[in-house]
Amino acid sequence: MKKAIKRKVILVSLPFLLLLLPILAFFSLFVGSNSSSDTDINTNTPQQQTAKVIWDRVLKEGGTKEGAAALLGNNQAESELQPSIIQSNATYNEAKAMDTTLGGYAFGLAQWDSGRRVNLLNYAKSQKKSWTDTNLQVEFMFEQDGTDSTLLKKLVKGTNVKQTTEDIMRKWERAGAVDSLPKRQGFAEYWYTFMTTGGGSGITPDIPSGWTLDKPINTSGYIASSYEYKQCTWFTWNRAKDFGITFGMYMGNGADWQKQAGYTVTTTPTIHSAVSFSGGQTVGGQWNADPVYGHVAFVEGIHSDGSVLISQSGTGFSTVYTFQVLTKAQASQLMFGINLVFTLKIPGF
Repeated sequence: MKKAIKRKVILVSLPFLLLLLPILAFFSLFVGSNSSSDTDINTNTPQQQTAKVIWDRVLKEGGTKEGAAALLGNNQAESELQPSIIQSNATYNEAKAMDTTLGGYAFGLAQWDSGRRVNLLNYAKSQKKSWTDTNLQVEFMFEQDGTDSTLLKKLVKGTNVKQTTEDIMRKWERAGAVDSLPKRQGFAEYWYTFMTTGGGSGITPDIPSGWTLDKPINTSGYIASSYEYKQCTWFTWNRAKDFGITFGMYMGNGADWQKQAGYTVTTTPTIHSAVSFSGGQTVGGQWNADPVYGHVAFVEGIHSDGSVLISQSGTGFSTVYTFQVLTKAQASQLMFGINLVFTLKIPGF
């Protein structure tokens, strides 16, 4: 009797279900899934794509978003998130690479060295893949790096970005240059913001929507004499030249540009000028300038709402130059310079 009733209910309900299917399909086009922005990141550059692979793996392992950002901050400091990089930009040498006793010849995202480097290469050979493969290195990181894999899985469960970044640096990376901690933490905070906001308002290699340039950027003719190629100072000096503006050839690091004689500071933003960030100063709330050298960028545009578009370069970016928008709220805390210099200063720096 129970079976007959059950079958009857199904048969009676079926026509209604068939009617509902197209309605449900229609709404699914607009509603979508209720997933977080972590799975819908705008990854325009190879660096961002690599970061997304690492971020997703940390969360898959039960790690926190803070832990994922901390790992990314360390990886960026080590390799600029370039899986094919060899320490000091050295070339590949099989004999050296397979020598477990050889140090100072680190490979990959985490700059594995000595025995860990050899283990990475042997794992790549066992998988018949290139050691430069991002997914292979992430798999090695979490599953094939011996006790360090177990340690990493524990560390990425940290709930404080700065502390977790330090823990990973000291316990897992075992980095020699501990003075790089503020830089690593700055990178980590940038990735936390980028990944949790969908990458919508961060750094981009393309001109952000709603903005235009008064002149296109063509770096093929940019010179690198007193300012090294792909440094922030190199780009800003050359970009200013596009507008007939000549800054000094020896104005120092990015943070030093705001201290040059002959430049007056004001609270009014100035288009086609340089913006100098003090050491450790936040850049648009997305990342922090180098704690020692600071940063300098070029002002491309200013909107009526007070927001400012800057262009910039630096070895931490995966492309030669990028764009970033500073909001009115961020700009309101800052001081601007005239006579071709646009200076950003936060009280206390």
